[in-house]
Amino acid sequence: MAKMSFRFTTEVEIELKGDSYEEIYLKLKDMMHGERLISKQSNLKVFPPEDSRMYFGMEGEKELHEIPMFKGDFTEDILRH
Repeated sequence: MAKMSFRFTTEVEIELKGDSYEEIYLKLKDMMHGERLISKQSNLKVFPPEDSRMYFGMEGEKELHEIPMFKGDFTEDILRH
């Protein structure tokens, strides 16, 4: 049986849930570092974005906040905004 994979550079939004905002952020950080705990489903693979600029929103907010350069530090990336 033949198999092919295609990867597109595109905008993707991932909604994560957890017991705290920091826990959710750590899940994102794991994905950004190649540990794909987010994508345990058999047909789903999530790759880190090629551009380190990203946006985040907190529940109940309509505004998105930019993280211009993902640092991997909850205080710098999230609390600062």
